[in-house]
Amino acid sequence: MGTKTIDDRNRLTLGEIFKGYKRIRLYKNDRGEVLLRPIVEIPASELWLFQNSNALESVQKGLKDASEGKITKLNLDEL
Repeated sequence: MGTKTIDDRNRLTLGEIFKGYKRIRLYKNDRGEVLLRPIVEIPASELWLFQNSNALESVQKGLKDASEGKITKLNLDEL
């Protein structure tokens, strides 16, 4: 990874290392070492899905089926 220089405005460029991420969580230990961990945040209203393994598995299966063309049309009048 090499050595980086902090500019006059206290900014550090990370280049391609974190490409695709918008948020980074920073950790600093007692020795002054810094860890940068890429994170993805989700809305609180969607958190339940990730806390319910059965629901998450069902959604993942549905997405997989849809990507493989395994879909059927639903007639709303029959509900």
